[in-house]
Order: sequence, then C-alpha cells, then structure tokens
Amino acid sequence: MTEAQAISLSLPYPWHESLWDSFNQTIEQGRLAHALMLNGPQGIGKERLAMALAQRLLCTAEMSKYACGTCKSCQLMTAGNHPDLSILEPEDEGKKILIEPVRKLCTLLSKTAQQGGWKVAIIMPAESMNISASNALLKSLEEPQGKTLLILMSHRPGMVSATIRSRCQKTNLALPDPQIATQWLAEITGNLEQSAATLALATGRPLLALEYLQSDSLEARQQFEDIVDRLRLGDMSALDAAQQCHKQNSDLMLGWFMDYLHRLATGELQNNPNSRLFDFSDKLRSARGWVLSGSNPNPQLLWEELFMDWLQVFRRRS
Repeated sequence: MTEAQAISLSLPYPWHESLWDSFNQTIEQGRLAHALMLNGPQGIGKERLAMALAQRLLCTAEMSKYACGTCKSCQLMTAGNHPDLSILEPEDEGKKILIEPVRKLCTLLSKTAQQGGWKVAIIMPAESMNISASNALLKSLEEPQGKTLLILMSHRPGMVSATIRSRCQKTNLALPDPQIATQWLAEITGNLEQSAATLALATGRPLLALEYLQSDSLEARQQFEDIVDRLRLGDMSALDAAQQCHKQNSDLMLGWFMDYLHRLATGELQNNPNSRLFDFSDKLRSARGWVLSGSNPNPQLLWEELFMDWLQVFRRRS
C-alpha cells in the first residue's frame, strides 16, 4: 500500500457540485454506504472527488460541507500522515495491485480508527487489482465495520470483478457540461477559444484538456492523428506507420484512435456514413482489451494489423 503523501485539501470540481450536495445530504442523514464505486472516463476528476469525500469524513469540524483545513485531522491530512486514510494504487503506472497490499489494507480497516472517527480507504483504479487481490478485498466488503468507507475509483468498471461491483453502491459520473468545463479551463488558461477547442479534442474531459494545454502531450497526439490522416489519404504505408507507433504507449494511442474515430463519424462523415468505421471501432476495442489484459501482444504486429485494417475502411469497393 502506498503511503499518503503530503496533499492539499481537495474541493470537488464545479461540474460535481450537484453530486457533492447529494453526498453531503447522505452523510448528514447517516445513510452513507460502506463501499462506493465511482465510475467514469479518465480526465473528469474522480480522484479529486474521492479525496474530497475522504477528507470531508475525516475532518472533525461540526456541520461542515467541506473539510475545514484547520482541525487536527485536516492538519494530519495535509501533512500526509493521517492514520485513518489509506490510498491503494499500483506501484507503477499500468501495473497490477497485488494481494499482499490488499490484505494489509483489510487489516487496517478491521481495527478501530486511531483518531476516533471514520476510517477511509481509496483504491484507484479498482480494475488494477488482480484476481487474488479482488478476492482478498471481499471480506471487508461483506463484513463492513462501522464508520468505515471504502471508495473504489474505476475508469473501466467492466474490468472490475462482478462480485466486487455487486457489493458497492455505484455512482456513474458522466462527462461534464461543456460550458461549465470550458469556463473552468478558461479561468486557468485565460483563453476561452483555445479552451473550447482543446476540450473538444479531449472528447469533453477537462483534466485531459488541461494536460494537453500544459504539456507536450497535445503535440504527441496531433502527431499520431497526422499519421492516421496520412494513412487514410494514402500518403503513408501501414508498415511505416507501425514503425513510428510501436514503441509508444499502445493503450494511450488506442484511446486517441477511438476519439479520432468518434470525431470523424460525428463530424466530417456525419452526412456520408461509412459502415466499415463501426467494424473498425470494434477492432480497436478488441485491441485495447488485449493490451489491458496483460497478454503483451507484439506492438509492431498489433499496429501493422490495425493500420492495414484502417486502410481497408476507405478503400473503394470494386
């Protein structure tokens, strides 16, 4: 289990205010479930929402909608050493959460809270638990302790064990309202037009759009889409394209490809639909499943096959 690092107190993003009010009402009525599962695409703020909720529960201020930031519990949280807050995530990005850290977490959750209040654990993302780790977590889900909350955060809930999902109260987080997300981005960047355009490129995910605006990942994505465009126009071979892509993060690029496909189908080709796009979309989802399964497909062969199939989408039928 990773130790909680020094953190600033979290407030929910503007597009989660309604859900936040619902959480507060549930807490005040004493109806909060012992296990919550926050589902939704990456880049919409699930982690921040989970942290804000954990901090709200651990804060000892009376009748506060948010963590107060001044009580002893809040000070422990900002110092990164609150004994009743546990955060479990893979040691390295893309790796699995193994059984031993989950066992240690379950042991912590079975004990009395050291600060005399709530105990909260966040697992993120939940789909990174391997089968043994998921099975080890079941006991805590089936025999919950009082004033204990387990928050599972998931980008791909379909990859989480069905037995785990069935024991959690699920909250599905949709993409935020574009106007609210664009305004939030514009307040950070100072550029409303650029914020709107980048949010569209990020398929409505404001944190991904912010990452694009603050790093070179937007350039990397545009370079990938340029390769895809050149293939579509016949200006590049599938082999050359695969050579340029096979050493990159396949999961990330497959996500870019799926977003590109969506924009193409709902934009340029909206009035001239191509049924083969849907077949190709299925192939992309299958390829992403192979990558995420840990079966380690050969990236060069994976991209060669996908790009050859991509060429066929636009080949005229004789």
